Amino acid sequence: MIYQPKGVVGILSPWNFPYQLALAPLAGILAAGNRAMIKPSEVTPAASALMAELIARTFEETEIAVVQGGPATGTAFTSLAFDHLIFAGGTAIAHHVMRAAAENLTPLTLELGGKSPVVVGRSADLADAARRVMTVKTLNAGQICLAPDHVYVPEESVEAFAEHAVAAVGAMYPTLKENPDYTSIVNVRHHARVQGLIDDARAKGAHVMEINPAAENFSQQSAHRIAPTLILDPTDDMRVLQEEIFGPVLPLIAYRDIAEVVDRINAGTRPLALYYFSQDREEERRVLDNTTSGGVTVNDCMSHVTAEGLPFGGVGRSGMGAYRGKFGFLAFSHPRAVYHQSKLVEAEYMMRPPYGDAMRGFLAAMICK
Repeated sequence: MIYQPKGVVGILSPWNFPYQLALAPLAGILAAGNRAMIKPSEVTPAASALMAELIARTFEETEIAVVQGGPATGTAFTSLAFDHLIFAGGTAIAHHVMRAAAENLTPLTLELGGKSPVVVGRSADLADAARRVMTVKTLNAGQICLAPDHVYVPEESVEAFAEHAVAAVGAMYPTLKENPDYTSIVNVRHHARVQGLIDDARAKGAHVMEINPAAENFSQQSAHRIAPTLILDPTDDMRVLQEEIFGPVLPLIAYRDIAEVVDRINAGTRPLALYYFSQDREEERRVLDNTTSGGVTVNDCMSHVTAEGLPFGGVGRSGMGAYRGKFGFLAFSHPRAVYHQSKLVEAEYMMRPPYGDAMRGFLAAMICK
């Protein structure tokens, strides 16, 4: 087996982690001996310009090239005859990327998103679970493909979980509006989209709980921050349960039996991640054996992505293919099989007619096996 470089690999990286989601796959691409072209997001132009400047200091353009531009540039980029293409971003854009790649039969790795659920079992430490969930839900203001999207909580524990979530946010962010530790929504359009999810849930009867420790007024601010918001008593007709949230908004869904949680997860599209909190190993196996997701973290959120020895990727509408560590090397390599015929084995003669007893005996032996 000879692992050969595929050639030139294209990277379409998103705006939410403009460096990490460009450079993490780049490590595997270079390790496998390839060259790369990177098209970073136009939503974060300053980050893209700095990336181009820094890479140009060290690499020739024929080794790594950074291509800047808007949607038209992105369309032209995906139309190139790459030897492999990796895209991280939204599922809607992935449809266009796949269509363009299909014209050149370009193999793809897709890191998409999806509504990653959290399952809180009855044996879980509620305070610990709430703290860990809110840590990741407020990280980058929830603008993470792996962010917990919604939480299944035993019906008798919803109120307690919400209280712990409020306490966790208050400990991390005593203030929010001008706090440099609390991230802004990336732009006006996305701010309006996330706010629209909240307004839709409220209009349809949900109990909306804004976590605003200092009771600040967000109507006038220097950025586009949205306070962490819990959605209690959500219903399936609400957009917050239908669309990927990608913001600091967290629906809490009450359940009676773990079987109904498994059924709800399986009724939706396969998520990029699943998070399970519990000390019940039997229930853990029941949840994991009967659901499908790109990856899993038990008793935390998002930690599986930090383990370089584990593959990272989605399944179904949350992506295809995996990379990181050894899996990145394999994803961006061509495993070339090489066979040397032994002179001690004259199998070739078995293939030549006329066929007789020797061939019949060989076939009989193979069929019996």
